[in-house]
Amino acid sequence: MRSQDFSRSRRVADQIGRELASVIVSELDDPRVQGITVSGVDLSRDLRHATVFVTLHADADVPAAMQALAGASGMLRARLARRVRLRSVPLLRFEHDTTLDRVDRIEQLLRAAQDGQEEP
Repeated sequence: MRSQDFSRSRRVADQIGRELASVIVSELDDPRVQGITVSGVDLSRDLRHATVFVTLHADADVPAAMQALAGASGMLRARLARRVRLRSVPLLRFEHDTTLDRVDRIEQLLRAAQDGQEEP
């Protein structure tokens, strides 16, 4: 039964991610969130809380974008309720996904090591 819970949770998280990405792009008219990408969603066990991980382009103002998303979370949740069939739509919490930043830093370090340079 646990594996069924996990697969359902993963499917719901994936669907929430797809729908939120669509709503952010098409319905959220805030310049602070231009170029934002939903990179993943983690759901609590009871499906009442969702942490939405987002990536931003390199020159984005991360604090402003996160503030814009937090401010729009009620509207995003309402739009999500229309698109996803769930008993209750989870509360949304947004976090900046720094995975791409770490990948870029590792690539810089590897290039520097390959060229025999000091750490950039």
